[in-house]
Amino acid sequence: MMRFGKAGLLGGAALLIAAIASPASAAETTIEISVKDNKFQPAELKAPADTPIVFKVKNLDGAPVEFESEPLQFETVIKPNMEGVVKVKAQKPGRYEFFDDFHQGNKGTLVVE
Repeated sequence: MMRFGKAGLLGGAALLIAAIASPASAAETTIEISVKDNKFQPAELKAPADTPIVFKVKNLDGAPVEFESEPLQFETVIKPNMEGVVKVKAQKPGRYEFFDDFHQGNKGTLVVE
């Protein structure tokens, strides 16, 4: 027969309540985007508010791209004919611009609703 002290039972109960009250991880929204001929495809993306976002970026061009967004606080280089993944924290509703820093004319928008 196992014996638990009051502290052990209270600690276990607190862990159980914490696990029920806050799930281990919030659901993520995955968005796929590609770069072809120095253009984002699609150039406008949509994501739900208050949900972490995962960008899966395919660079279909023969030159690297620097996928970047100041408001979303990320910057990453994706080599030619490769894929990259960028994780972004949950955002409030609004419009957030992103761009290719190596090709300044290549811009896009994330619409969070």
